[in-house]
Amino acid sequence: MFTGIKKWFHRNRDYFKSRRARFQASIYHLLHQDPVETQIFAHRGSKSNRPENTLAAFAEAIRVGADGIELDVHLTKDGQLVVIHDESIDRTTNGRGLVRNLTFSEIRNYSAGAWFGTDYATEKIPLLSEVLDLLIQLQFTGVLNVEIKTDKFQYVGIEKMTSDLLTSQHYPFSHIYCSFNLESLQRLSELEPGADLCLLMSTSEQKIKLGLQTDYISHLHPRLDWLQKNKSYLKQHNKPLRPWTLNNDADIYFAFNHHLSGFMTDYPALAVEIKKRYNQKSL
Repeated sequence: MFTGIKKWFHRNRDYFKSRRARFQASIYHLLHQDPVETQIFAHRGSKSNRPENTLAAFAEAIRVGADGIELDVHLTKDGQLVVIHDESIDRTTNGRGLVRNLTFSEIRNYSAGAWFGTDYATEKIPLLSEVLDLLIQLQFTGVLNVEIKTDKFQYVGIEKMTSDLLTSQHYPFSHIYCSFNLESLQRLSELEPGADLCLLMSTSEQKIKLGLQTDYISHLHPRLDWLQKNKSYLKQHNKPLRPWTLNNDADIYFAFNHHLSGFMTDYPALAVEIKKRYNQKSL
C-alpha cells in the first residue's frame, strides 16, 4: 500500500511541476517576446528510447530534429576511438571489461543494444568514424559535442587522434569538445586554436571559478541542479552555459526562459516539441 501511495505522489508531483512550468513560461512570454535560440543536444543520442551512444540513438536524434548530438569517446587497447560512456563495457553491453584493456575486435563481439531491447540486439559500440559517416549520410548540419573521457583514465594521444579525425575533412556539421579534464581541453586548445572548448562541471565551486578564469574555455557545462541553486551565475557569468541533463518540461522551460546557449537532454523529441510551442507562443 505504501508503495502505491509513493508512486501516486511522484506521478502527481511531476504533473503539477510540469503544469507550473508551463504557467510560468506563459507569464514569461507576456514580458519577453523574443524567440528562443537555445540549442537542444541529444545526450548520448536519443537515450530515452534507443540504446545510448549507438548509431540507432544518433539516427533518432537527427530524425526528431535535435540541434546537436552529444557523445563520449574512449580509446581501445589497440588505439581505436570508440563511442561509449563508461570506462567499462559492463553496463551497456553483454560483455565485461575495461575499454582500454580490450581490442576493438573484442569489443565488437558484444551487443550494445540487447540490454535495451531485442529490437536493438544487433547494435554495436561504434567507432567515432562510423558515427561521423552516419551523420554525413543523414545530412546532419547541427553541432556534434564530443566528450573526451579522460576524467578517470589518461588515454595517451586521444586528444590528437580525435582532433585529427574531426579536422581531416570538411563535414556538413560543426563540432565542439567538452571534458571534465582541464588538461585534455588545454591540449585541444593547442591542437585546434579557436575551437569551442567546454568545461564539464558538477558541484565544485573551485572548478566553476577555474572555468570562468581560463581563457581557452568558451562554454561551461554545469550540472543542472547546481545551476538552479546558483541562479546568480545566470546574470554574473561571462561565458555561455549548457547544463546537463534536462529531462522534463519544467527543466526544459528553465533553459528557454533564461535563454541559455543550450542544454543536454535524454528526450530530444520532447525538447524539440516544447521549443516549437514556446516560439509559437501556443502554450
